[in-house]
Amino acid sequence: MPASRIHCSIDFDAPGLHEGFLGVSHSDNAHAYGVIPVPIVCVNNGSGPTALITAGNHGDEHEGPIIARNLLAQLDVNSVNGRLIVIPALNYPAVLNDTRVSPIDAGNMNRAYPGDAAGTPTFAIAHYVESVLLPLCDFALDLHSGGKASEFLPCAFLVREGNDDFLARKIAAVEAFGAPDTCVVAGTADQRSLSAAADRHGVVNMATELAGGGTVNTQAVAIGEAGTARWLAHTGVYCACKGDVAAPTRFLRVRDRNDFVMATQDGVFQPNVRLGDTVKRGDIAGWIHPVADATTPAVPHHFSADGIVLCRRVPARAIRGDYLFHLGSVTDAASLLAEAG
Repeated sequence: MPASRIHCSIDFDAPGLHEGFLGVSHSDNAHAYGVIPVPIVCVNNGSGPTALITAGNHGDEHEGPIIARNLLAQLDVNSVNGRLIVIPALNYPAVLNDTRVSPIDAGNMNRAYPGDAAGTPTFAIAHYVESVLLPLCDFALDLHSGGKASEFLPCAFLVREGNDDFLARKIAAVEAFGAPDTCVVAGTADQRSLSAAADRHGVVNMATELAGGGTVNTQAVAIGEAGTARWLAHTGVYCACKGDVAAPTRFLRVRDRNDFVMATQDGVFQPNVRLGDTVKRGDIAGWIHPVADATTPAVPHHFSADGIVLCRRVPARAIRGDYLFHLGSVTDAASLLAEAG
């Protein structure tokens, strides 16, 4: 890949804790020349592996940045064995704007990899992560939630990709994280994501979907903080909580498009189920109420598969093509590994 045009203000090999920024060169009508300073922290101590924690991949997902900041506030540098890199606001312009995508270039960071060294800020940051940071790393954790548009059961997120050994290591990581549920998607998931970028570099990675709705879910933050601490202990990079063992996670596999309920017309959506409910194929997911007239009946929308409600749309106003719910079906680690083999 071409060299990144981003300048990092810290030395990743320097011992101790160092806080700085990724300087993304940018010129627009308001700023003739300058940088977008994406905050970054690197902690070096001991000879262990390197772990990367990112949050703020989408700017309206608030649980992740809080978890990352709280981790740094409580971090004991002497308990680090290796290198920990933390970026609490990866798409910094989007985080400042409280929007899913960047207000500068409309860039969705999780659809920007492998990025572009000469591209607009979102793609330049993605290129830096893929070309500079991931080659340094052994493990990666990307903290997401549902943002303003969606709410998830608080869960870990696993892409079922890689050979048997690599997938087994990813499964071990989500089991150590210990969220109540783990959403599993097929290896054909979008190759422009940070998870896919990590897979390309052989980095053992996982993500989260910690509630959402555009607010801060206190329970989801607690799940994420405890899970991140356990995950760090599992990597060997930070072992301040070795004695904390999570209950087994429940694996919920998203199988295909039948697990999604799509709005077939514009209107106001009235849901009929809640997160965590068990549903059957043919059950009513809810109704869309047209708004153009007063007498057209509400249109029922049905589930096309059995499963557990894993995610729901938050805004009531929907347009044709919006996803209203998606489901997961219960599976287990052994089945996931058998399918990969």
